[in-house]
Parts: sequence; C-alpha cells; structure tokens
Amino acid sequence: MKRNKLQNYAEYYGLKVLIFIICLLRRHAAHALGTIIALIMYYFIPVRKKETLKNISLSFPEKSEKEVKLIAKNTYKNFVKILIDMVFISKMSDKEIEKLLIFDEDIIKKAFNKGKGLVLLSAHFGNWELSALAFSKKYPVALIIAKQSNSFIDNMISNFRMKEGFNIIGFQRDDKISFRGVMKALKKNHILAILGDQDAGAQGVFLPFFGRLASTPKGPAFFAIHAGSPIITAFGVVQKDGSMKMEIEELEIPNTGNEEKDIEIINTIYNQRLEAVIRKNPEQWFWFHRRWNTRPGKKYKKRFDKQT
Repeated sequence: MKRNKLQNYAEYYGLKVLIFIICLLRRHAAHALGTIIALIMYYFIPVRKKETLKNISLSFPEKSEKEVKLIAKNTYKNFVKILIDMVFISKMSDKEIEKLLIFDEDIIKKAFNKGKGLVLLSAHFGNWELSALAFSKKYPVALIIAKQSNSFIDNMISNFRMKEGFNIIGFQRDDKISFRGVMKALKKNHILAILGDQDAGAQGVFLPFFGRLASTPKGPAFFAIHAGSPIITAFGVVQKDGSMKMEIEELEIPNTGNEEKDIEIINTIYNQRLEAVIRKNPEQWFWFHRRWNTRPGKKYKKRFDKQT
C-alpha cells in the first residue's frame, strides 16, 4: 500500500515527541514507560500480532497458548526497550557504550588482523543497534541498510548512524552499485555488519529454521567468499543490567568447489546457531518478521523431507 506524505509526517513528528519525552526521563523510568507502551501496542495496536503469535506457536509446538502469548508480550517489551535505548545511547560516552558490550575480543582481533575485512553476521536479536555501535568504537564498521518505508524516519536514523561514524551502504537485491560498496568496504578491512535473518524472497536459499524451510539471504556468504573475508556469527544476549553478552563464533568458510553448496553450508550453520540462541532467549528475537513468508519450490521440499 502506497504511503501518503501526511501519514509519514504524523509518524515522524509523533516519534520526535516521544523521543523528547524519553529524554526528560531517567533510563529506568523510560523503560517503565516503554513497558506501558509495549502493552498498549500488544493489546490495542496489534500490528503484526497475529504473525508474531503464529511464528512463536509454530516454532515452539510444545508450548501452551499461555506461554506463547507471554513470549509475544515480552517480545513487544524488548523491542520498545531497544528503541528507548537508542535514544539514551546517543547521550552516552564511547566508554559507557563499550562497557555495555561483553565479548571475546581475541576472536574479533584474530579475524580482523588478517586484513581482508570481516563479515559480522548477526540478527534482529537482543539489542542489535547497540551491538554494531559498540563494535564501531574500536573498529571501522560498515552497515548494509534497507530503506525504511517512511522517508523522514529513514533520514533521521541514517543521520544518527552516520554521526556515530558508520559507513552506510544502502542495499537492494541485484544492485551492482551496492555490491561494489560492500566489496570496497571489505577491501578497506572494515567490519561488515549484516543481519541475515529476514525472508530473502525467491532469491534466497531455502534452509531449515525451527523445523521449517526459510528463505535465507545469500549475500553475507557470497561477500565473504568473493572477498576472502572471515565470517563471525555474533548474537548479543541482553542481560538484566542492560548490558549485552555476545555469543561470538568464527564460521569456517567451506571450499567444496561449488559456490552454491558453500553458501548453503554457511547459511545452514548460521541458522542453527541463531536458532540455538533464540531457544534460550525467545523474547529477544524479532518475531514480527514474516520470516517464513516465501515458500520453497519442489526441489527444496524433497531435500528437506529426506533430511527430516
């Protein structure tokens, strides 16, 4: 559905007012307000609520309806908390931001020191904005960003990211200019931060994710293979004190002689690692996505049936 300018303005200025109010509060008070906002969204503005409940229910068939609804509510709360923290992050010093992220820096250093760039493959999990921002305080980080449907909000977010020193790469499927931007960033030995957990449409590779085939983006694996860059999977688990403990693992790039097969292997491992961390902390993943929207063709179904 085509958006009109009035709708874009209403969303933009509504967000600006909300940000102004949040800035007047202390962080814990803002989080309390965020919980109220999240519950209002869950009960009275049910955007993607049916999709969220369906995704959780199908992914956790062993859970009761009550448990599924609790995960959904907590997902809304976590999402609003992320938005609120983005406001507070803009007021934090670099040292304060660095302290919020706990990770094994030796793994990152070892991969980064190879000098071929690094593909940091993450997901819409925990506080993904904070993850990228904290890494950017120590390393040059490039972000692949899809445009927001609201151009005013898109510009506001892009300006915030550029102000924080990110190299922003707008990306569209089959976009040669974007591809060159990605390869250029990796050649400069930048960390390329990518969220690889959205539906990739017919262009993706269909692989198991929570017991169902999901179209998984080929891009991160493709970039790493062609640039010779190492891949690290990184998922930040939000702790009770608001910090994040990163689960970081290098993903060994296969060399079967068949690029499509190599991409499948990389994405299979990525999906397995992401699923494992979601199962431990289900409320921290972005269940609003239409992750299983694109359905596979016969060849993928036959292969999946054999595996299961």
